[in-house]
Amino acid sequence: MEKRCLRFQDISVSEKMLYSLFLMTIGIGYLFALTHMYYTHQMRDGEPGMSIQDVMIAYYGSQDQTRLGSAINGGPMEPNLKSANDKEKILVWLSTGKSKAAFEQDIAPILNRDCTLCHNGETNPGLPNLTNYEGVMEVASSKAASIPGLVKVSHIHLFGIAFILLFVGRIFIYCRMNVTLKRIIVVIPFLSMLIDTLSWFITRNNPSFAYVVVASGALMGLSMGAQIIISLYQMWVETFHPKLWLSASQQQLLKKIVISFEQIASPIVSSSKACVLKFAPIIWLQLRVAAVQVSLSLYHIVRYQLHPKLNLSVNNQLKAQQYKQTLTESGYSVWFVGNGWLVKESVLTWLFFNSIDALEHYIQHLPYQASASTEPSEYKV
Repeated sequence: MEKRCLRFQDISVSEKMLYSLFLMTIGIGYLFALTHMYYTHQMRDGEPGMSIQDVMIAYYGSQDQTRLGSAINGGPMEPNLKSANDKEKILVWLSTGKSKAAFEQDIAPILNRDCTLCHNGETNPGLPNLTNYEGVMEVASSKAASIPGLVKVSHIHLFGIAFILLFVGRIFIYCRMNVTLKRIIVVIPFLSMLIDTLSWFITRNNPSFAYVVVASGALMGLSMGAQIIISLYQMWVETFHPKLWLSASQQQLLKKIVISFEQIASPIVSSSKACVLKFAPIIWLQLRVAAVQVSLSLYHIVRYQLHPKLNLSVNNQLKAQQYKQTLTESGYSVWFVGNGWLVKESVLTWLFFNSIDALEHYIQHLPYQASASTEPSEYKV
């Protein structure tokens, strides 16, 4: 006899109450986490509110803004300063060399008085340490987020959220729905969390991956929210079926309405089914192609990050500049930091070239360079 899985109608009211309170607490906590993230990252670009530019600056850095400057100039830390004059002193120090002597004389007393109660490295380990010059320089420079800092945050992030997703998903399994759909909804937040965390490290070197950080984080939140809402609905709304008392005439009228609705809905359902059967293979094929493109692009990006530095002659350096200009004029984005070239053909298609010869061969096979030939480039993803 096939084993029957438990559903919400099979568990006691006490269990439903326990699960419901847990899900609601997690949902409210997640909203507070989003609010904290907003106040942490907003104003990094000097503009009110939070934007994709703020995320880029958080991981990649900026030549125009520093974390400390953004935090005290319209950011969340400005109200902590006792006077506008203190803010101006810090901003002047940030823009005039940031010397250690000036820090100890003018800046350290302000920070010790207004900021180090929380930013001391012990009370809140996740916050920057502002008790010494070295700690302040971590947020007073416009460099990218540090690898040790990202590692510390990411392992806490993965451990903590994985447990939350485990418990939320375990409750969600009690739901009645299509098994395949249920498995997809359970898996999506874990994959999104992993992609989000790995994208932090890639965004540190490639600011365009900030879009991946935002998209994967949003996908994780939406999928986890869907699990919470569907679980609460099936626990308390769908399983409650009050008896409806109808007279004979009301039952007859209801039966006529149902028959009329079936006559109207039947052709619509048949047409919809025909459209699904017609277009489903095409959509599935496109999704498979997109998945392959994304996988290969990630492979090229990882190679770009890990490849050793190149030793280019003067002649090859000139060639590289010419090739980069040619690709840029053709609408491609090109990154080169000494270990090869990363070329962005489209949102899903990224290519890596580890030698000047490979890059030259690729340019020769661009559409406008090889219009006489109908052969596709061997580098195409």
